Amino acid sequence: MYAPRILTAPLGPSTPVYADQPNGCHQSGWDFTVGDVEMGIWECTPGRLDSDHGDYDEMMLMMSGRVTIEPAADPGAAWDIAPGTLWVTPRGWKGTWHVHQTVRKLYVIDNRTGATIQPLYIPNAYSHPLPPHSPRPSKVSGDPQVADDVVWHNERLEVGVWECTPGVYDISRDGYDELFLVLAGKASLTSSDGIRFDLEPGSALLTPEGFRGRWEITETVRKVYAIVRH
Repeated sequence: MYAPRILTAPLGPSTPVYADQPNGCHQSGWDFTVGDVEMGIWECTPGRLDSDHGDYDEMMLMMSGRVTIEPAADPGAAWDIAPGTLWVTPRGWKGTWHVHQTVRKLYVIDNRTGATIQPLYIPNAYSHPLPPHSPRPSKVSGDPQVADDVVWHNERLEVGVWECTPGVYDISRDGYDELFLVLAGKASLTSSDGIRFDLEPGSALLTPEGFRGRWEITETVRKVYAIVRH
C-alpha cells in the first residue's frame, strides 16, 4: 500500500452510510487487508452516524474535514476531530459522529482478539511533544537523530508518533508490518529490490514484515505510525 498523496488518492464508489437513508451521509474508501488487519483510506460527507464497534481496535488519523465525536461511555464529552487528530477506539467502543465538513482519514483496524483498554485522543499529532532525540542505529551517512513516542499499545497493535532529522540509514521489518503517514518533512525510502518511494506530507506507506530498505531523509520527517506485530 502506497499513497503518494492521501488527499488525492482515488477511492471506491460513494455509498450511503445507512442503506435506509440514501440522502444521508455518504462514505467511500480504499481497503487493503493483511490477514485479520484492515488498512485504508476512508471519506465521509457531512451528516450524523453512529459508531458501534465490534470486537476490534481501530487507529485513525484525520487528514481533512471536521467532525465532533460523542463517546457513549462519557456522556457530555465531545472530541473535536480536525486535520492532524490521532485517535484510537478500542473494541466494543460506541459513539456518535457529527460530520461538519467532508472528512478523510487513514485507518488501521485490528480484528484479532484481545483485551479491551482505554481509547486514545490526541488533538494534534503535528505538535505532539516527543522525548529527546537520540542517534539512529544502522547509520549510513549524516547524523540522523530519532525521537519516538508510543502513544497507545494493546496486544499486537502499537501506535506512535516518530520524528527523524536528515541522514541516511538502513531498516528492516522483522516480525511486524508498519503503516505510516508522513506529517512533515521530505524523504525517500528505497527497498532492497530497488523500488523507491518518495515521501512528503500526506504520503502513506505500508512496509510489510520482511521489508528491507534504506531511508534517505533530506528534511526532518515526522510521521504517525501503526505497528502490527505477528
